[in-house]
Amino acid sequence: MDARREQDILAALDTTVHLDPAALSAGLDRWLAERFPGAHTTGLAVPGGSGASSELFFAVLRGAPWAQGAMDAEVVLRLAPAHAVYPVVDLGIQADCMRAAARGGAVPVPRVHAVETDPRWLGKPFLLMQRLHGRGAPDWPSYVLEGWIRDLPEPAQRKLWLRAIDAIVMLHTTDVSDIAQARLAAPGATPLDRMLGYWERFLAFVHEGGDYPVLQEAVASLHRDRPSLAPREGLVWGDASLRNMLFEEARPVALMDFEFAHVGVCDFDIAFFAIMDHIMAEGFAGGAPRLPGFPGVSETFDYYAAVNGRPVGSRDYLVRTALTYSAMATTRVYQRLASQGRVAPEDVARNPPLALLGRLMDGSWTPR
Repeated sequence: MDARREQDILAALDTTVHLDPAALSAGLDRWLAERFPGAHTTGLAVPGGSGASSELFFAVLRGAPWAQGAMDAEVVLRLAPAHAVYPVVDLGIQADCMRAAARGGAVPVPRVHAVETDPRWLGKPFLLMQRLHGRGAPDWPSYVLEGWIRDLPEPAQRKLWLRAIDAIVMLHTTDVSDIAQARLAAPGATPLDRMLGYWERFLAFVHEGGDYPVLQEAVASLHRDRPSLAPREGLVWGDASLRNMLFEEARPVALMDFEFAHVGVCDFDIAFFAIMDHIMAEGFAGGAPRLPGFPGVSETFDYYAAVNGRPVGSRDYLVRTALTYSAMATTRVYQRLASQGRVAPEDVARNPPLALLGRLMDGSWTPR
């Protein structure tokens, strides 16, 4: 990996550079004192390794009701972003989706402790949730290039990949009957109608910071080629990837990052899961090969369908949808970096998912 690509990845990961941890800790203590008298923070730290859109901190709280008999409770503090990646940021919807997924205990999703919409405490709304532990697949150093997953023998890599799909299948069994308000904020009678409407809204949001013909072409093609069969509606994780899972050996013990969680086209998740690994290898890792034990796109869909007990149609369409979403989200991240002077303005239109989308659209690249 060249030095410039390495610099870009490290810059993208650092979303908290403008924040003062001491001030946040003091504000959180004031909030705790009012909500839970006697509770206070004993430490607050910035996580490393993954995440380009969230403003996240790890905290230890003493005297909080979530410690379950222990002295301290480890929590994750997620702040509403200063530079939003998505056109709609609603911490309440994130919390509702996580609570629904965690109901029953079969899906390893962090418990949501609190949602605070009043910005007077920390300068912006925030979400407080349980911190879970395990081994991650970080962006940096990239799990594609080094680390414990790369060091696994091929059969163990394959097992990890398939167990991750099992967790996604389990997530998709979530009862969403009481979180209908978590549908995408776009008009439409079906989940696909709403998704296409949301892509239009997302595209307009991205284009506030620049003109990207590939994104326009991709969204237009999704309208033009929309499948005739209505996809199943269910809980969509929205960012289903190895990067947002923690593992004990090959078993997922945490599903994280529900910023784009919603009720919609749940098969979107498996397409995103498959294509995100290509983005990490062929995009951010500069064309590195995928890990040898990881199944390809078709086998990933096949396994997901077999475990689900139902076929997944329109697979190429779903992959194009997932890559279009990734390109829009990453372009927003790069727009933030350019506005902060941390990448050159011309690099925004060359970000890896957008470049891969261009190749997919012109037929010069097909993910296998």
